[in-house]
Parts: sequence; C-alpha cells; structure tokens
Amino acid sequence: MTKTTIHFTHCLKECSLEGPSEQKVSSIIYDSREALDGAVFVCIKGTHHDGHLYIEQALTYGAKAIVGTNSALLHSYARLHSDVSFITVNDSKEALALLSTAFYNHPAQSLSTVGVTGTNGKTTVTSFIYSMLNCLSYRTGSIGTAGIWTDQERTNFKQTVPTTPESPDIHYVLDHFQKVGIQGVVLESTSIALEQKRLAGINFNVAVHTNLTPEHLEFHETMQDYRKAKLKLFKQAEYAVVNIDDPGMAREIVETFNGPLLTYGTEKEADFGADDIRVSVHGSTFTLHACGEIHSVSVPVHGKYNVSNILAAMAACYQLGFSLKHILSVVTKVKSPEGRFQIVNNDAPFQIVLDYAHTPDALSHVLQAVRQVPYNKLIVMITGIGLRDPGKRPQMAKEVEGIADEVIVSVDQPGFADRQEVINDVLQGFTNPNSNHIHSLLHREQAIHYAFDLASDGDLVLLTGIGFGGYQIIGDEKVPYSEHEVIKQYFSSNESLIQSV
Repeated sequence: MTKTTIHFTHCLKECSLEGPSEQKVSSIIYDSREALDGAVFVCIKGTHHDGHLYIEQALTYGAKAIVGTNSALLHSYARLHSDVSFITVNDSKEALALLSTAFYNHPAQSLSTVGVTGTNGKTTVTSFIYSMLNCLSYRTGSIGTAGIWTDQERTNFKQTVPTTPESPDIHYVLDHFQKVGIQGVVLESTSIALEQKRLAGINFNVAVHTNLTPEHLEFHETMQDYRKAKLKLFKQAEYAVVNIDDPGMAREIVETFNGPLLTYGTEKEADFGADDIRVSVHGSTFTLHACGEIHSVSVPVHGKYNVSNILAAMAACYQLGFSLKHILSVVTKVKSPEGRFQIVNNDAPFQIVLDYAHTPDALSHVLQAVRQVPYNKLIVMITGIGLRDPGKRPQMAKEVEGIADEVIVSVDQPGFADRQEVINDVLQGFTNPNSNHIHSLLHREQAIHYAFDLASDGDLVLLTGIGFGGYQIIGDEKVPYSEHEVIKQYFSSNESLIQSV
C-alpha cells in the first residue's frame, strides 16, 4: 500500500492540531467503513448523518488522522490516542478537498482545467469542449453527468454522485489522468458541488457559464443562494466564458470577474456570436462572428440552444490558447453526449428523439429545436421529478401545451414521493388537464411504450426527462434502468411494426 506523507498544518492553514503534525497517509475518506491503516477520516456533518459519530469505528480500522469540527470531542479522543493526529477545522468539506489534493500531490496543477457551470447545458458544453480538444490532438478527459472519460473511452471509476464527484474521487481521477498522459480535463461543476467545496483547491484555467434558471431550490432554498454558489467557480478561475444572453447571472460575472473574459451568444453582441441559424434533420448551420472574422459554419447538432453551446465550447478552447482557424477545423466533428437531442436509429416507421430536458427552460429549448424537424404528428413525453422542486412540475406542462399533438405525463426519480401526486402537480399546469390528448402513466417505461402506441408513420416521438444515467432513484435505492433497453423491449414485442415498414 503506497503512502504519502501529509503535513496537516501545511495544507490546512486554519486548523487546531493535537497529536503528530504529519502522518504517512494511505487514503482520504469520509466514510468510516472505508478506513484502513493510515487513513485520514474526515467527519462530515450532513442532513441525516454526522461523521463524528463514527470516529471510534475509523480508529478501530486503523485511521491515523481524524478531521472534524467538534473540537471538544476530538480533544477527548486525542487524550486516548497519542499516535493519532486530531485536527479541528471550521469547514470539514473544504478540509476534505484540500487534503485530497495534497494526498495526490496537486494533480490539477499539471492539467489544463475547464469548469462548466449553469442550470442547463453543462453536460453538452462539457462534451463539446472535450470533443473539440481531443480533435485538436490535445488529450483531454472529462468528469460529469455523462460519466468519467479519458481521451479514449468511458472509465469504470466510482462516481459517488451523478455529476460532480466528491473531492477524494475527483483527485483520484485527476491523478490517474496525469499518470496516463492526459493534458486537460473538463469538469461539470454543479452549484451543490461548489457549495459543498468539492472543487476547493482547484484553480481552473477557464470557467464557463451557460445560464441560470430556477433549479435545486430544494437545496439552496433561494435563487440568490443558488446564484452565489454558481459564482464561486469564477472566484477560482483564471479565464472566463460567459453566455451574454443569460439574464440570470451574466451581468454579475462580467462586472465582477477580474481576469480575461469572453462572451458568447445568439441574441446580443458577443465575442463569439452567431446569426442566420438554420436547423435541419442533419444538424445546424450559422454565421459565426468571432475575432473580427465572419465564417459560415455547419455543425452536427440541433437547435439554436445547441449553437449557443457550440459557441461556448469554441470560446473555451480559444481561452486555452487555440486559434480560431484550428477550432473551426474541428468544429464539424463535435459529438453530443448521450441523451442530448439523441436521434434513435432503428427501423420504426416514426422518428424517436431522446433529450435529458427536465427543467422548463431546457424543455422549451428542445421543443423549439424539434419543431424545426419535419414530422406529421408530434408526441412528447414529459415528467415530474420526485426528488426536485415541486414548483417546477406544472411549468413543464405550460411549456409543452399548444405544441405537441399528444402529451404523455410520467414520473422520474420518484424517491419517496407519491407518483400520482407528482403527476397531479404536472397536470395542474395544463389549461385543461382532462383533454383527450393528455395522458398520464405512473412509470416511465409504461409512458414510453404508450407514446409509441400513439405514433404512426412519419410522426416524431420526443422522450424527455432523466431517462439516462443507468438508474432511477426509488425510495432511497438506485434501481437499474436503461432507456435503450425499454425502447428495445417495445419493438421486440411488436415485430410486426418493424416488418411493416
């Protein structure tokens, strides 16, 4: 077992130490069950659990350092374990991040780092930047909702949370990237991760902003706190890229950011701007205005909002030092992440499009894009999310009303919520929820199959919501779920539908 010597007062400036000032450390952990000889156990006090209650277990398993905020408790243990370091800090989560980066010898310093934050578009912009940089022969990895990727493939690294992992896991991955010759990394940076200091200790080369609309208010409680959490990314970045069209926080970033900043947008004048946007089933074309130059650009993505995401990625690459000429040479090769306006290729007589849109703003954008693709009848599935702010559920109905010919309402990530109550919340957003073209089913699988039942030749079925990621949260369990398997099952049991094509 490889161990790293950590001087606690060197990496934790504001702390109180009892016991040895340094230890040979084998791991940085926040779950006492993972303690081994030489572990540093950081006590995190959460909503349901307090890590301070598990100090005894961590010590029994061999922990050589305990970090926490309860000074009296740590002092009582220090009197009994003179060979163990007990460190009292003001913020355990920040300490966890700083100890993690020290344990792995600050791997982020050897990589070009790009952080992407915003309510919608984070995963797509992250994917576009990742794709462009690798096409530019700049070996880049990514960490986010789409998984953890090297420049070649998706890895099987543990991802403790869906988007931005906990800090020990982040630095473990960054250390691996560095060792295998990766040059850069793009990290989706959520507001919750920023608030919980998971990214503390990383000085980003570029911070990218997509937009700000109501989301995660079950955690942040107010839009002001949500905005403040997002803004933290720009306080630890050298360069910035800002969506000038976003009324949520663009102005505040522009006014407060101290380093070089580039704007992008499709509505207002920007450093990277686009107009004359045209969308077809094959992708989008637009006129680019950037760096005093004008270029006609074709990209394999759909919708005005995705053109904006392309501009964000181009500006981020430019901030990293790549010329506009080189960026334009690879922009046609960008790849979208799974579940983002993803066209399902099968032999069905109707078109199927998957999109992760699970907020009103995201749903509005994808509906605008899909309406520019030819179809006979538009069938849209929307969902209410049990684990998220209930106030958004009726807004999903408002966005789709008057656009789709048939609407199916279902539930995503119910958690402990009552599925029918979630659906009822969504239905409240319709002018006439009892209309014959509005249908509701309690389970996503049933809703998808019903949407296909409604479809005929030349129709388009748009399936939105949290349908990818590999699981649905039911109760407190992550139950395996595959959108593609659900689709495959339908056509396997309806072979005559395919044979009639």
